Amino acid sequence: MDQDKLIKSLLERRLATRAQIDECVREAEEIRRGGAANIPLEEVLIAHDYVGREQIDAITGGSPTEGAVSAAPPPVQLAPLDDDRTIAYPAPDETPAPSPPEPVDISEQRTAIAKPPAHDDIPPVVRVSMQEPMNHFGKYIRIQQVGRGSLGSVWKCWDSESRRYVALKMLRENRKSPEIESLLGEARRTSKLNHPNIARVLEAGTRGSGQFEIQHYIALEYVEGSTLEEARIKGMPIRRAAEIARDMARAVDAAHAEGILHRDLKPRNVLLAEDGHVKVADFGLARLVDLDPMAAAELSRTGRIIGTPAYMPPEQAVGRTHDFSARSDVYSVGATLYFLLTGRPPFEGKSHFEVCFKVVREELPPPTSVNREVPADLERILMRAMAKDPLRRYDSARALADDLDRYLTGAPIVSDDELLFTRGIAALNGGRLEEAVHMFRDLMVMENVRGSGGAVVGGRDAVLRKLGEGEEGLRLAIERQTKNYDIRTQRGIIRFARAVISSFDRVDPREDCKNALDDFGRACELRGESSAARVNRANLLLFSGRFQRDKGKDITPIFKMALDDLSAAVRYDETHSAAFHNRGIVHFYMGMEAGKAKADPREHFFKAIDDFTVAAQLEPTYAYVFKDLGVVKMALAKHMLANGERPRDILEQAVEHLTRAIKLQSRLQGAYFERGMALFALKRFAEAISDWTRCIDLDPTKRKLVEPYLNEARAKLAARGGS
Repeated sequence: MDQDKLIKSLLERRLATRAQIDECVREAEEIRRGGAANIPLEEVLIAHDYVGREQIDAITGGSPTEGAVSAAPPPVQLAPLDDDRTIAYPAPDETPAPSPPEPVDISEQRTAIAKPPAHDDIPPVVRVSMQEPMNHFGKYIRIQQVGRGSLGSVWKCWDSESRRYVALKMLRENRKSPEIESLLGEARRTSKLNHPNIARVLEAGTRGSGQFEIQHYIALEYVEGSTLEEARIKGMPIRRAAEIARDMARAVDAAHAEGILHRDLKPRNVLLAEDGHVKVADFGLARLVDLDPMAAAELSRTGRIIGTPAYMPPEQAVGRTHDFSARSDVYSVGATLYFLLTGRPPFEGKSHFEVCFKVVREELPPPTSVNREVPADLERILMRAMAKDPLRRYDSARALADDLDRYLTGAPIVSDDELLFTRGIAALNGGRLEEAVHMFRDLMVMENVRGSGGAVVGGRDAVLRKLGEGEEGLRLAIERQTKNYDIRTQRGIIRFARAVISSFDRVDPREDCKNALDDFGRACELRGESSAARVNRANLLLFSGRFQRDKGKDITPIFKMALDDLSAAVRYDETHSAAFHNRGIVHFYMGMEAGKAKADPREHFFKAIDDFTVAAQLEPTYAYVFKDLGVVKMALAKHMLANGERPRDILEQAVEHLTRAIKLQSRLQGAYFERGMALFALKRFAEAISDWTRCIDLDPTKRKLVEPYLNEARAKLAARGGS
């Protein structure tokens, strides 16, 4: 039968797709060019399991097809053109008549494949694999399968062009889709990463044509060795675990410098070469790693969770996409170190949902609870890297690597005090105004505190000097890149921080606020649908409004502008917890203003409660949002009491929220004060006294405010007989 008729019959009977047939025609052509005898097209199709022999025999009657790719033509001659170009064509009078092909023993040649010209550098195992058509995938010769994961299979292959082994990841998905295109694009983007601790992406692409039955692949540097998961089975010294985590962090930092997050760091994605080198693999390839639909639906407002549950940070587990940052990968490096030190993941469960719930809600068991040999400094580094609140982690993978290096060399590791400045800046940039204010206030009294390197950690002069140096550097950067959103935002944050510090000394911060507002306004213009830009501008308006309110000015117009920005931020990103939290704060303040004006504040209070509740669901480890839930319910309870209502349920809810805030952050003095007020209203006087005493211990400046309440509670308790 003619080969064209065979192809037509296969397509009409839908026994093979056009892409499969084209692939086999090309492969037969490659065999011919290699100098081997012709193999009929149907034999290549059968070798690939695209069709069965019975199906072929039903079409051909058992006879091999004719018109298959013929023997190789003779070499061509080159003829010069008038414009000095060269084209190839056979000389007409010298072209020999085609000779019939040699008979082929199908039973022997069915799986044979042409050998390329002999090269001494081709390993014997590759030569053997070359004999099997199924092992050929473009320029790659498949040697053996070395792994299988959620995306597909991984093969050790020989690259016949570069003459080296590669790891070929063949994706399970065999059709074109936006997700696959995004994944391959991300893989190509990561090919620029060149670091000794990164397994490089060499290329990414697709073989085949059409919409279906195609093969997507990613070729990576092949590392002879084992994964960390495999290496840990044999046991691992503590020092070696710290060295591996340090090298991982260095690799991750190099990727972050190129704007690339990993998103799925775990022991299985880190390779340990036979020479001891650490190689982090699969950068940017976590986009298609899904949980089961039930877990995803319950844990992600966006419907998709990226990463491996046991090693993912809480913000990833609940789908807060705006919070995916370098700190997310820092958490996963810490989680991998936890596994190396203890031999088990940080959190375990019977399902993805259970693991994610623990990641988000439960305290991390210290590694010493599993392995008592873990040194205190190393445990402190790990616990800091794996803090549930991103703000309390190392701000970069480089900072984590440097601290691990200090541990390994016996130098003092970084103290929490040394991290306070960068945390304050990060809090401000994350829309956490109240927390940032507390951090900067703490920094002001640290004139005599020195860090591990001997430099002064805090004090007003030291902090303002850092801010000034940062602003000057950003000013020069803005002169070169006037339309850079990130640089504008960073300068706005620094100016905002200076305004906050000025307010501590009762200095009018309006000039710094105006300058910061200019930067945030420009950032909003540069990135119109950025939730972060809107939150930053709204937060500045909130700060400015509160300062003006303290001077007795009407701040309603300012709060309305902030409300517009925050509502826009929520529209742009429904997972932006800070947008909901700060919008709740605006509603709360507007309710308080309504109360002063003798209007009913309930509508504003209920809106605040709704926004705080969403923020708490999105960020269940953030103490301040639970504190604010308690505060607004206390305000609502007071209004109800004033109107002769019984708000016992509301008071008990307030106590519950404030207790959670204190559990999350034990030094949150405002939560102790508000819980004391709720407990007093519930006539639980002894508990109220305890909370107010703790409030004064944490902030002695509150003594004048708190002592009248303390005295009244003591009197009530004494009248009751001390019970």
